[in-house]
Amino acid sequence: MKFISKINKQYFWTLILLLIGISFIGYFILKGILEKELREDIFEKEFAIINEIRSTGKLPNLYPIIETREIVKLKAQPKSFNTIYLYDNAEDENEPYIEYTNTVAINHHYYLIKLRHSLVENDELIIAIAIPLLILLILTFAISYILTKKMNKTIWKDFEHNLSEIENFSFNNKQTLVLKQTNIEEFDKLNVVIKTLSNKLQRDYETLKEFSENASHEIQTPLSIILMNLEELLQEDIPEEALKYVVKSINAVKRLSTLNKSLVLMTKIENGQFNTNAKTSVNDVTKEKIEEFTPLFKNNNIQLRLEEKGEFILNIEKQLVEILVNNLLSNAIKHNLSDGFIHITIEDSTLQICNSGEKNTLTNNTIFKRFIKENSPSYGLGLAIVKQLCNLSKSTITYSNYDNTHCFTLTKKENNKNKLL
Repeated sequence: MKFISKINKQYFWTLILLLIGISFIGYFILKGILEKELREDIFEKEFAIINEIRSTGKLPNLYPIIETREIVKLKAQPKSFNTIYLYDNAEDENEPYIEYTNTVAINHHYYLIKLRHSLVENDELIIAIAIPLLILLILTFAISYILTKKMNKTIWKDFEHNLSEIENFSFNNKQTLVLKQTNIEEFDKLNVVIKTLSNKLQRDYETLKEFSENASHEIQTPLSIILMNLEELLQEDIPEEALKYVVKSINAVKRLSTLNKSLVLMTKIENGQFNTNAKTSVNDVTKEKIEEFTPLFKNNNIQLRLEEKGEFILNIEKQLVEILVNNLLSNAIKHNLSDGFIHITIEDSTLQICNSGEKNTLTNNTIFKRFIKENSPSYGLGLAIVKQLCNLSKSTITYSNYDNTHCFTLTKKENNKNKLL
C-alpha cells in the first residue's frame, strides 16, 4: 500500500469514528438540553397553576397533561419526576410521558399537582434537529476528505515523479540522476542524499566494472601463453613421467581459463550489461545445441528425445540463451548414466530437460548456488550462471528428482501470473 493511500485510509476511518462519536455525544447533549428546557417549562406551568388556585380557587385539569386535586396532608407526596406510559386511543398503543408530581400548600389546603409531557414529541424534536445536523456533518467531513485527498495527491506528485526516476535509473545509461525540487524541506533533503549516494555508487560501479574487465583480460592473456607453451612442450621429446605432469598442467590451465570466463560472465550479468529487449527462440537454440552435442550423445550411448509443443521465446540475447541451454545440456550429459536418456520438452512458456542419473543430496535450494558440486570435477558455476540468466530473462528455474531422474524446468514469470489470474 502506498504511503499516501495509507494516510488517506487512516484519515477516512478517523473521520468516520469522529462522526460516530460526535453523533452520539451530540444526541445526548441535545437530549439533555431539551430535558432541561422541558423541566423549566413544567415549573413555569406549576407556578401558573398555583397562582390560578390562589386567585380563583379553581383546580385546572386537562387530562393527561394537567391533573390537580385537593388532598389531605397525610397523602402529601414529595416533588419527583418519573417516566410513565399512558394509552393513546388515536395511536392504539402506550406512549411514554415524563410525569412531574408535587404537593403544594395553599391557604391551609393541600393540593396534588401532576404535570405530564409526551416524550414522543421530545424524541421527534430531537430527530428533527439531529438529522439535518448529521447530514451537515457528513457533508462537511466528505468535503474535507476529498479536499485533503486532492491536496495530498498534489503535495506528493513531485515525490512520486522522483520515485519513478529512481526506479528507472540505471548505472549502464551513464546519466546523472535528475530529481525535481519539491519545495518541501524533508523531501528536498532526501533528494540531496539520494543524488549524492547515486553519484558515489556510479563512480564505484564504473571503477569495479573497469577493474573486472581489465582483470579478466590480463588474467586471460598469461593463461593463453601458459597453455600455448605447455602444448608446445608436448611436441618435444620428454620423459613419460614429465609428460603426465604437462598434461595435468594443461587441463588445470584450461579449467582456470574456463573459470575466469564464467566469473566474468556472471559479473556482466549482475551488472546488467546485456540487452533484455531482444527476443530469442529457445526452440532454435536447443536444436542447434543438440546438433553440436550429437557426438557426445553417441559416445555415451545416451538416448535423446525432443518434444516440441509450442514456441518458447526468451527476452535476452541469443548468445545468453546459447550459454543457458549449453550449460543445462552439459550438466545432463555430465551427470548421466551409461545407456541413459535425456528428454527435452518445449512448450509456449516452459523448457524442461530431464536426464537419468544417480541419486544425490542436492535440492532446489542448493543446486543453483556457486561452487556447489557433488562428485564432479567442475567448479559448480554452470547452474549458478543458468540461475542468473533466468533472473535476467524474468524466468524461473526449478530442480526436481525422482526415480533416478533429474529435471530442470525453466518457466516464464509473466505466464505464471497470467495463469493465476
